[in-house]
Order: sequence, then C-alpha cells, then structure tokens
Amino acid sequence: MPLTLDQCSEALLGRGYFPKELPPPFQTRSLADKLVAVRGRWSAIGAAMSSRARNKLPLPSHSVRFDMARKGHARRTLAIPNPINQFYLVEEIATHWAAITALTESSTLSITRCEIAPEGRAVPIPPLSTLGEKRIVMYAARGAILQTDLLSFYHSIYTHAIPWALHGKSVAKANRDTRDPAVFGNRIDELVRSCQDGQTIGIPVGPDTSRIISEILLCSVEKKISAERLNLIASGFRYIDDFFLCFESLADAEAVLTSLREACLHFDLQLNAAKTDAFHAVAFNEETWPGEIVAMNLGFNGASQRRSLMRYFAGVIKIAKEMPSESIASFAVRNSTRVLIARENWDIYEAFLLRMARENSNCIDSVVKIICTYAAIGFPISPLVSAFVERVVADHAPYNHHFEVAWALWLARSLDIRLSPTSSKFVVRMENDVCAILALHLRSRRLLSGRNLDWLPTVTSDDLRSDHWLLIYEAASRRGWRVSGAAAAVAADPFFAALRDEKISFYDSRAYNRPLNLPGIAFRLNLALEGRRRAVLPGAIMAVSEGVPGDYEQLGGDYGADEFYPPIPEPDEIDDIPI
Repeated sequence: MPLTLDQCSEALLGRGYFPKELPPPFQTRSLADKLVAVRGRWSAIGAAMSSRARNKLPLPSHSVRFDMARKGHARRTLAIPNPINQFYLVEEIATHWAAITALTESSTLSITRCEIAPEGRAVPIPPLSTLGEKRIVMYAARGAILQTDLLSFYHSIYTHAIPWALHGKSVAKANRDTRDPAVFGNRIDELVRSCQDGQTIGIPVGPDTSRIISEILLCSVEKKISAERLNLIASGFRYIDDFFLCFESLADAEAVLTSLREACLHFDLQLNAAKTDAFHAVAFNEETWPGEIVAMNLGFNGASQRRSLMRYFAGVIKIAKEMPSESIASFAVRNSTRVLIARENWDIYEAFLLRMARENSNCIDSVVKIICTYAAIGFPISPLVSAFVERVVADHAPYNHHFEVAWALWLARSLDIRLSPTSSKFVVRMENDVCAILALHLRSRRLLSGRNLDWLPTVTSDDLRSDHWLLIYEAASRRGWRVSGAAAAVAADPFFAALRDEKISFYDSRAYNRPLNLPGIAFRLNLALEGRRRAVLPGAIMAVSEGVPGDYEQLGGDYGADEFYPPIPEPDEIDDIPI
C-alpha cells in the first residue's frame, strides 16, 4: 500500500532527520508527532506574508556541523540542517514520493533502494557484512570484475543535477521554475541549497533525505548507460555509490567502465580513480580479517573466559596495527558482545574496551553502550572510566573532534561522572552545538564546572539561521541554560516560535540508554529491577520487566556503511592470469 504524505513525512522527520551517530538525547520525534500542527501554523505564517516574501521561504540557513571519526585517521563532517529548511525539503520529497520511487525502483543493480521502513531508521541500508557471500556467488563463474565508487560522492554532488536526474537535463534547463510541479526537481534542488546557505556543491551528510537524493542520481546514472552495455553485466550490484560488477571478459568490463564514467560526467560526478579497476575474477578474494576475528573463540565464564579475552584483544590489536586503515577495532568491539562477560572478568574486559576506544575513536559509541549496559546489571564501574572521560576530552576537544567528546560527555551523564575543572574548560570552549548542549545538561546536573559558554555572544533571531540554531533554540526554553538573547530570538522568529509553542524539542534531557541485547541480559535486568515493572538503572539504562525485542539495542558484530569493502587487487596480483 503506497505511503501517504503524512506517513512519509513523519518517517523522514522522526526517524531520518538527525544523523544516527549522535548520542540518544538528540531526537526529532516531537517534530514528527506535531507534523500536522506545524504544517498548519507555518502555512498560516506564510499566507500572511506578501507573495514575494512567501516565495523566498524557507530562507537559506547553515547546518550544525558534527565532526565524525571514521576508520583509521579519516574523518567526516555530518550535518544537522535547520528544521525549517529540512521540513520543507521533506514535504517536497513526500509529495512526490510515488514519482521518486518509480525512478529508484527501476534500477537493476541497486541493493540500497530507498524504501521507508515501518520502524527503526526511516531509510535503512543492508548491512555490509551480507555482501561477502553475495559477491562470491556472483563472480564465481565469471571472467572479470569491475569495482569502483564515486569520488567524495555526497560532498561533490552538484545540486542542479537533481532535476536533471528526475526530469532530464534538457527539460530541467528549459524550465527552471521552482514552483512548477511538473519539474519538482527544481524545487528539491532549491531546498537542498537552502539547507547549506545556498551552496550548489555537496549535500548534507546524515539526513535520510540525502540518501534518497543519492539514489535518485545514481539510478539516473545507470539509465544513461545504453542497454547494449548494461547487457554486458553478467551479475553484480551497487551499494549506494560502490559498484561491484561481474563480466564474461575483461574487454566487457572495460567497455562498461567507459560508459559508466561518461554517465557520471553527465551529472557532473566523477569515479574515484584510486578505487577503480577492471581485473580478472580469479585475482579477487574477500578480506579475511572479519572471519579471523569471528573465529577467535570467547569463553563463556571463569578462567577460560579471562584467558580468551586476553587472546582475543591481543589478536585484534595485532591485526589493527597491521591494517590501520580498516575498522578492525570497531568490528571487534561489537563482535565481543556475542557473549556475556562474567562478573569476575569484567575488570579485564572494561580495560580492553577503554583501550580500544582510546586508540580507535570510531568505536567509542559502542564502548559507551557496552559499559552502560553492564553498569545496569550491577557490574562495578572502575575509576578507569572516569579517567577515560577526562583523557578523551583532553585529547579531542582542542581539535574539535565532536563525535569523541559528545560520547564522552554522554558517558559522564549516564554514569554521573563529574568532570574536572580542566576538562570543563576544554568543553565550554568547543564551538559546537551538540557538545555545548551536552555540556549545559551536565552543568545542570552539577557534573561540569565553569562559566557559561563564552564563545557565543548575545544572539538575535538572525542567528537562528546560523550553525548555532540548535543551541539557541534549546537554550531558549530551559531554565539555567543561560545563552544571552536566546529566548528573545526564538520569540521574534514566527517559525521557531511556533515550534516552541508546540513544545517541540530536539534534545530530550530525560532520554536514557537502551540495554544491549547481550546473551542472557533480560534475566539479569529482571534481577536488577527487583520486582519493579520499569525503572532507570545505573548507566542511565531504561529497563522493563519482560521486555520485548524492541526494548533492546542490537549492537552485533556488523560493520557500518563506508567502513569495509574488499580492496582492489594490486597490479602484480593480476598480471598474466588467464580468463
């Protein structure tokens, strides 16, 4: 049954707006819940404007930036668009959802089609761990493989290419009217630009609307390839912008590569030369390190479990040092949750977790969730965790590493760890809304000392279009979150004032962690509840007696998107191999 406008908008606003990498309190459920009310209030505000002012809505704005740790030393900047701009963009996409899905479902290669799920992330993607078996089946009887992806894909997208993809370049250029529903891609282009202060290069990384736009573009890239060339593809798939294609011959692979490159250029996209090659299929092999880690047995209890933990993490550290550009530590930390650690072995497991997060900061969110879950079932949290929080702040706050600091602050909130004056000074100097809001929350709970944020001067309503809109809006309605001028700024802006009047918030100070779905965790949590039906346990874990699967978070041993893909064989590996 097709989705209605409201169903589509509610999903994209409530479960697909903020980047999934943020700590639990950052949420957009209340915006989705008040969708109809906000739509009505904002429509009334627009109707009261002159037609000229109304046609300029929404005004361009800046997104809140969130610097994210990735594999190795790589980093990525995620974006949290202004809610006004994001709301209009979501509504436009939802209005034309049938036409958009007609295009995206036409792909014969994509396994990341934009289907809105009934729960969880609005637009989920298949786990990368499932691709290994798929690749083996596809290339087993083939002669050649083409492997490639796009260069800086999200950050290089030319927004004017969105209507080209939806309507054809000649049609979109002939009719640039952003209010004509026949070429609604022009309006999507305009709204994407409005989310990033009018910039035409790149789209925000994080919201699911960008996933949809990426699929629109890549499906159109596929359609630009002739049927004759597409028929040369014997098997294969596209995972977002990663292509893995199999052919009968190397000549066929190279012919399709030429067509694919030309199709990308039509939309001002480029293939990543460093990750592009056509080679003989017999030269390809899957990476072995995930299997090696999974094969490392973890004991179930007692001294055998303790010895196995030593072997496991020593082995992981060795592999990680040999391949520093892979997300080995992140995978290994998540994989370690396949067993429940015995209480007498918690000290060594805790120490290894902290080391993993110190040396490989892209797994800090997983480590925080594990520690909080074990705290809930009564495991003793050592002073090492407090020292870890201090060290993470000292190491990462001066460099504006938002991801690491945000999760360290959330760990401090979850375990009621008070930051030292030195760490507090580091935090309040960070010019980032996510970290600033967490810092203000800590201070309201007497877990952070120091003065008010001294980097944000008195603000006005114009600043609600800046990259500090989130902090200003949240501070406007909270006692003790003293950001000078915030309340007056929100009151002076009719759109944000409407959000405030509807009691919409993007930070839930009462949010808790969900327990991880560890083996036997339900029984342990029921013991910790001591007969209560529901309670907040240590680690800020919300536990429910006889909890259902939705009450638990599945951390698992999977690796996240963009973290693992088999490398292209080196030239000396494929020389002189017959097909």
